[in-house]
Amino acid sequence: MKGARRKTVPQYFFDVQSPRGVVCWDYQGLECSDDSAALSLARHGAGFTSSGDCERNPQLRSYRFAVADADHKPFFTVPFTDLLPDEEPASAVRKRRSRASSRQPGARA
Repeated sequence: MKGARRKTVPQYFFDVQSPRGVVCWDYQGLECSDDSAALSLARHGAGFTSSGDCERNPQLRSYRFAVADADHKPFFTVPFTDLLPDEEPASAVRKRRSRASSRQPGARA
């Protein structure tokens, strides 16, 4: 279709923070339709963790997601203690690939 505009979906980044600072940078990010969808995704673990993980590992209770946009402008934080049970959010996105190969920009697989 000539002249049709392609709708872009915003990219959100879900960095994991402890009381001492960032423990895991989200270099991949996830596409969400809007801020509400990003908040829902964060409350469901953002494909990274779950409320069950937090129940099994008390150390995670002090962690939180710091959610930012593609320019890394912070939007909000979601404490892991506020994660919802292991159900998929209404506007679920694909599961994350292994984070091990994407932790550092330019990292070799």
